[in-house]
Amino acid sequence: MYDTFKTAIATQVSALSGVSAEIVELAVAVSNNTANGDLTLTVPRLRMKGNPAQIAKTLAEQFQADDMVTGAEAAGPYINFRINHTVLTRSVLQAVYATGPKYGWTNEGAGKRVIVEFSSPNIAKPFHAGHLRSTIIGNFIYKLHKAHGWDAISMNYLGDWGKQYGLLALGFERFGSEEELVTDPIKHLLDVYVKINAAAEEEAEHIKAMDAEAAAAAGPTIHDQARAYFKSMEDGNESALALWQRFRTLSIEKYKQIYARLGVHFDVYSGESHVGEGMTRAIQMLTDTGLLIEDEGAKLVDLTEHKLGKALVQKSDGTTLYLTRDIGAAIERYEKYNFDKIIYVVASEQDHHMKQLFKTIELLGLPYADRFEHINYGLVNGMSTRKGTAVFLEDMLHESKEKMHDVMRDTEAKAKAKYKANANFMAKYKAKAEAKYKEVADPDHIADVLGMSAIVIQDMAARRIKNYTFDWGRILKFVGDTGPYLQYAHARLCSLERKAHVKVNPDADVSLLAEEVTRDIIYQISLYPDILAASIKSLEPCTVVQYILKLSHSISLAWGTISVCGEADDVAEARLLMYWSARTVIGNALTLLGLEPVEAM
Repeated sequence: MYDTFKTAIATQVSALSGVSAEIVELAVAVSNNTANGDLTLTVPRLRMKGNPAQIAKTLAEQFQADDMVTGAEAAGPYINFRINHTVLTRSVLQAVYATGPKYGWTNEGAGKRVIVEFSSPNIAKPFHAGHLRSTIIGNFIYKLHKAHGWDAISMNYLGDWGKQYGLLALGFERFGSEEELVTDPIKHLLDVYVKINAAAEEEAEHIKAMDAEAAAAAGPTIHDQARAYFKSMEDGNESALALWQRFRTLSIEKYKQIYARLGVHFDVYSGESHVGEGMTRAIQMLTDTGLLIEDEGAKLVDLTEHKLGKALVQKSDGTTLYLTRDIGAAIERYEKYNFDKIIYVVASEQDHHMKQLFKTIELLGLPYADRFEHINYGLVNGMSTRKGTAVFLEDMLHESKEKMHDVMRDTEAKAKAKYKANANFMAKYKAKAEAKYKEVADPDHIADVLGMSAIVIQDMAARRIKNYTFDWGRILKFVGDTGPYLQYAHARLCSLERKAHVKVNPDADVSLLAEEVTRDIIYQISLYPDILAASIKSLEPCTVVQYILKLSHSISLAWGTISVCGEADDVAEARLLMYWSARTVIGNALTLLGLEPVEAM
């Protein structure tokens, strides 16, 4: 939005200084403190000989104000410029009106393809709060790339292979119930998984107490049997694969229901079990390049000189590991999709694994080795499927939805909070709140959206690398800088548009938006393209969350004094266009974060 002003400044400063306009424009940025100016030129970046402060003073004195840039003032080695706010306001609001849901989008990724691999839960296990982080962060990154013109592919690489499925099969044999499996497959498979892990731990403690001879005579442990079962799967045992396939199918059906509720779309459902020829080729390539070494029958890659230890790629019994399958998957994906970039959205606890993967691909000499990127995130502490302490996403969504619905329905509590002891005002407010609730077309759905908004925004409000401990109080928070607050800001603006006596007019006289608070709102709206540009570099959802919180705060400050209803038509039109633009930007940002903007609540 400021490009026209930056160009005008650069053209004149270039003529005064002899520095190229391109270099000058790169040195001009939006001011951090608009009280000092709208745009700031950092003089040292011009690399002119002499004292930067004196150069700034001379250039500011020589600068000629015009209809675009109305003034220049030196401040040490900086020059602060004032711009014509009517021109800026008109430019910003017309841009929002013209582009609507695509305001701030670019074509910088045009002609390039990116794969974003995210979510990737293990089959036969419920979707818990820890899985949520990869899902919502990955969905944001996928949507963000599409907003910048990339050909983006969302991929769900399911954890559907490995010894744990041998463990689950043994557990189902001991503790399984066909009736319970049909009734609630995911819940029952979790119960089975927890029980077999507990049995394995109890067995290990029992063996530990034995002497060596007795332990040797005890026979295969549960974990030994699980490894043998998985080996039979890799060898193609039909009955073992049939049970595994059933668990996989039931799990995917359940996951798809959850993804639909979250509004998450995947272009490709893949999985470790799908990696076929690529895995065989990966092992052969590792052998041919001399990277693969044997150690007591196992095969590994020695990465110690890169400070990454030794990476095991095949066990002594011939079964494969994550790294083997990930290398094979990378080869197959490039050959199928010819990507320019692939992003793995995986928790920080897998940092070492991802470094081993990328280094191994680099050492293989693959020409696309520089196209891999790992986006990590912190953990949700207090979650363990094995120990049975995980909090499941469906429970979170249900609890949050019910909490939001209670808040929507509890008109008496709202009345007491607003008017306390004044019974007359309380009664009137309660009646008004009850009428408002009845106007909501689908309160159950709105409560669900508000619940998801609470969960998503509390997760994304801080930098993604930060760990946090799961806390119901944090999840169910309704007031403050929360998802429901952002949804309320959007819904309130929608309500204003419905009640206004004028229509949104892109040709409204925006010179009437002269108040300081309206200038701040316009300024916030103008920053959205820059927010998107910054976000594609950092891939931090919190950049967008903090931005719309700030915009929503600015709107709240204006709400009591910058009214639309009851104002003259020209004033009302100008203000409505501003509020409509703010609502559009908030809605766009919520959508980018994977949330459905609500219009009434």
